Amino acid sequence: MKDRSIVSSLVSGAVALLILGGHAKQQKAEAVNVNAGSAGSEWTKAMTDQEEHQTYQLAAGAHVDVSNISGPVSIEATDGSFAEVHIYRTANNSDDLAYRKVSVEQTSSGLTIRQKNDGAEPSQVDILNRVVLKLPRQVSVSGKNISGDFNISGVGGAVDLNAISGSVKAMHLNGALTVSGVSGNVRVAVARINDAGLRVNGVSGNVYLGLASDLNAELRVGNTTSGVSNKIQGLALVSVGPSNYSARLGSGGPRIEVSGVTGSIVLQRI
Repeated sequence: MKDRSIVSSLVSGAVALLILGGHAKQQKAEAVNVNAGSAGSEWTKAMTDQEEHQTYQLAAGAHVDVSNISGPVSIEATDGSFAEVHIYRTANNSDDLAYRKVSVEQTSSGLTIRQKNDGAEPSQVDILNRVVLKLPRQVSVSGKNISGDFNISGVGGAVDLNAISGSVKAMHLNGALTVSGVSGNVRVAVARINDAGLRVNGVSGNVYLGLASDLNAELRVGNTTSGVSNKIQGLALVSVGPSNYSARLGSGGPRIEVSGVTGSIVLQRI
């Protein structure tokens, strides 16, 4: 009888351990699922292997140069005199992070941000560098040789973008704008324009030109392959030759020139 009681106790204990063990496994599995879901909901956090964050003070009229970046660039203008530089580096192989590092140099005229290519890297290196900048409004910006999209908003100085292997989006700019050599679409919103004007040339995608209703400018379109779609009511678009058009916005003024576009050119209001 005593032996039977001992066996019964052992069996009960084993069952209890199995139940507790199963409950613990379930809790652990649930915790893993929750963590996996949280990481997957934000691609940047899940994929970023290295981050760098720096702050610099810039004088009004400073120039910021960004070049040779293997990834997208995003620039937003903010109030104040400080520039925030955020660099996110992603690689499938952590050893690749030793190559194509992005340097930030403060000069007497502003900031120079460029990717270093030392020429000694292995052929299979695969790195994505993403540059995010928050800049004072009264700066000028140049971007060249960017392997990704280039988005810029709110800058008051001149903006010059060249050799962009992606799309370009330029919004709420107050200075001169030059965009050339773009492999994707170009979207530009023009609320104001200074005497230097605006030029878009050599685009392999479409150009979407948003124009304010009170804008005064002269529009010239040349050498477009797919024509112009004029969605602005009351804007008279005049043909001045094969694939060439002109229009007067308001009372006229600085020139907006768009040429060498493989895709369509869309005129619309903002």
